[in-house]
Amino acid sequence: MRKILVLLLILMISLPAGLFGAESKSSSSKDNNELDNVYPDLLPEPYDPDEYPAWTKKLRRATVVFVGSYPLSVFFTKLGIDLYDWGYHGFSSEYSPAILGGGGDKSRKMTTSEIKRVTLAALAVSGCVTLADFIIQEIKENKKAKAAEKKWKKSH
Repeated sequence: MRKILVLLLILMISLPAGLFGAESKSSSSKDNNELDNVYPDLLPEPYDPDEYPAWTKKLRRATVVFVGSYPLSVFFTKLGIDLYDWGYHGFSSEYSPAILGGGGDKSRKMTTSEIKRVTLAALAVSGCVTLADFIIQEIKENKKAKAAEKKWKKSH
């Protein structure tokens, strides 16, 4: 009975999307060309490859990596701190992490100092992830530049 209800719920949720969903832009190029002619001054001009300096692109990537890794950093930092506290207290079931079925007080809320500790540690982990990504990208760019230089030297 439960499976039927879940299936019915999924069907009810997805049916309006199928009926009233927007058509894809690639459905007909004729429609796109008509819009180009009707509103030519409203269409954005494509970016030039050299319009933005390289450092702004790198800064944007670093921002995306930092913000994107933060939620996972919070989760794993909290788990790590909980595991450390559990081990510090002799693996007592009172201190076991909630993710492992924590036998301690379920209604206990984190203190302000615990929240600060997890937040700062997660920020540090996200910073390390961002730094590692930056270093990896720099290495890849250097290899690509050396390969292009080598190819150019061979052709000339």
